[in-house]
Amino acid sequence: MGIIIRNRFHKLSRAGWLLLVTLILVAAFLLTACASPAPQAESPGEDSGAPFMLRPQNDKYFREDEWVRLITLAITQAEHRNKIWEAIPASQRGEISQTEFFRYVSFLAECLPGSISSFYRATDEESELMRGYAAKSEKQLTPKPSDVSIWWIKARTSDLREIKFAIPVTLNEAGVPYLSKSWLQKQALLYDYVVLYLNALATGSQQALTALLLHNTEIRTETQRRAIDRRAKDLLAYYRDQVVSGKGGYRCVEMIPGRAVFEEQLLSTDTGTVKARHVVFTETDGKFRADEKIPQTLSPDDRILYCKGEPLFVQTGLEAQIKSERMLELLGIPLSLEILGTESTDNALFRVTWPGLIVEAFGTCDPSSLTFEGAVHQVFFSYSLFETGSGLRPGDSVHELYLRYPFVRENGYLIQLQEGGAVTTLAVQLESDYIARITLILD
Repeated sequence: MGIIIRNRFHKLSRAGWLLLVTLILVAAFLLTACASPAPQAESPGEDSGAPFMLRPQNDKYFREDEWVRLITLAITQAEHRNKIWEAIPASQRGEISQTEFFRYVSFLAECLPGSISSFYRATDEESELMRGYAAKSEKQLTPKPSDVSIWWIKARTSDLREIKFAIPVTLNEAGVPYLSKSWLQKQALLYDYVVLYLNALATGSQQALTALLLHNTEIRTETQRRAIDRRAKDLLAYYRDQVVSGKGGYRCVEMIPGRAVFEEQLLSTDTGTVKARHVVFTETDGKFRADEKIPQTLSPDDRILYCKGEPLFVQTGLEAQIKSERMLELLGIPLSLEILGTESTDNALFRVTWPGLIVEAFGTCDPSSLTFEGAVHQVFFSYSLFETGSGLRPGDSVHELYLRYPFVRENGYLIQLQEGGAVTTLAVQLESDYIARITLILD
């Protein structure tokens, strides 16, 4: 179902790759839209010649449960798909072609390897979750996500694993199931993008991967472009070292317009280690995104804070020390100095505040004389006067952050560094794609 980018294309320019990928995606869409017209259906009660009953109970149309059973038969009985298609009343398949139907059930068969054991309606909570994903993706889906029923199809693999896959059953105004062209096309387009993305990773093509990451993305700054290049480079390194490449290494485990979840097999075979990971792909208004939850390690440079080119604190091994004489010289009189708690007479938790900077530390503190000294515990800064060792500061574009840490978004904008028994955490708060505040926590 996917289109493999071959090695002979590797010498194309970045612009060439962008054009190629865009044309491929457009072609995939047009192929689904322009497939040959469907043949006329037999009447619902007509004998199909298949070794199973293909007749709606009411002799007019397949009900929801009958519809899902029909889909399961199409998944498992590949040799009878023609007859299954012909048995569907014209009113329930009039929007799509036979080619589109075959493509859809072939995709479902890939998602459900093994023998189908049962099918059942999803719970209200599960259905609402799935409908919500579709509603975020596209406002022009017909029918609306609220008019869709969600069903689970369950299968058992050859190694006796139980797996299940959710399918949306699109309903017309009368509540009758039918095959919606817009729902099938949205899922097919997302699937094609994912296959291109995974093939680029499997073949190690940074040009192809970068083109896919750039697809329908407006590049406004050189930093943004460099950040995308960095993400592509780090993705290739991670997949090369950690993930089983090629089609046998992944399976779609969830698909709804606008959202797909793929399970990838990991290379590690050590006992007790995780054997698989999940990647969530989303599409909104033609923009695709892969949520790659890849660990990020804080650079040692970003443990150290600077002000006016000078280290803000005195570094003692892994510990940062705040001293009143140095801070008063750099920043002047603080806005406030307060004791938050006391463990002993010489070990208080205190907080000192300047415009755009708050420091909490353990040590000695005398608010009356504005003297304090101790080990820094937390720092909050929101002025561009302060920056980390790599130059990261409030007011910077989020792409400055992505350039340093490509997968920080997937990690909740938290990055950690563990050195011995000490853990340093950098947390970033964004507003309108700009860094609003940075928090440094030293434990």
